[in-house]
Amino acid sequence: MNGSADVADEVLSLCRALRDAQGLLGLTESEESDLLGHVARAERAASATPPDLPGVDTHVRAIRYLLVEVADGGVSAFMADAAARILGDGIGRLFL
Repeated sequence: MNGSADVADEVLSLCRALRDAQGLLGLTESEESDLLGHVARAERAASATPPDLPGVDTHVRAIRYLLVEVADGGVSAFMADAAARILGDGIGRLFL
């Protein structure tokens, strides 16, 4: 992961985008509820002072997993790549 302030800003931006993309990710109601739970926990971890980087990592990994393995919407690949950039491991979906 990058510096904690940069990571926190990126996580909060991804979380806002995911909330705005509800219904566009190709998730069932249950899957979307699971995703939004991870989004809320990632936001809390990113907003902590100092940011809870292990918590951010855990929930952004879960978000990326749902976006790569479960989501089927047109914007899910872009969101998965954003999560991969936050994690720094380069495993998104656009180039798989």
